[in-house]
Amino acid sequence: MGRIVDREGVAAASPAVIWTTCFADPTTWPKWDLDVERVEVEDAAAGLREGAKVAFIMKDGGMNCPTLCTDVVENEKFTFSGGFAKGLIKYCGRIVLTPKEGSAEDAPQTHISYSFEMKGFMGTIVAALNSKAVVGGTEKGLENIVKLSEDAQKE
Repeated sequence: MGRIVDREGVAAASPAVIWTTCFADPTTWPKWDLDVERVEVEDAAAGLREGAKVAFIMKDGGMNCPTLCTDVVENEKFTFSGGFAKGLIKYCGRIVLTPKEGSAEDAPQTHISYSFEMKGFMGTIVAALNSKAVVGGTEKGLENIVKLSEDAQKE
């Protein structure tokens, strides 16, 4: 088992707006994940879908991190997972969007759950040595998702 970071927030935006703004097109993910320089997508026209293969090109060192998207349910949830360093470092992230009880169409509220885990033989060590960066990256990613989504909802 690796280092898991679980964070939750609420956005004044609908799940559809959050999905369209932040997740539907993986090439736009660097807007909310500031550790990523760019995302290369095997089939960019298809967008985020079950089995989508993407590669995160990281800002720090330009590392190429092949990633598979699974458990994709539009406007609801998805998981991204992959690894690098010949599989010694693995990672898994999960986003879940849930409309808040009592949320109205004209005043939407969506609960966002974002979890990120580093695992594998070296992943656990890397996460421990870079705990502040892993936690901070997850928290900043969630903060960016909320802000981008709320801004889009206002448009």
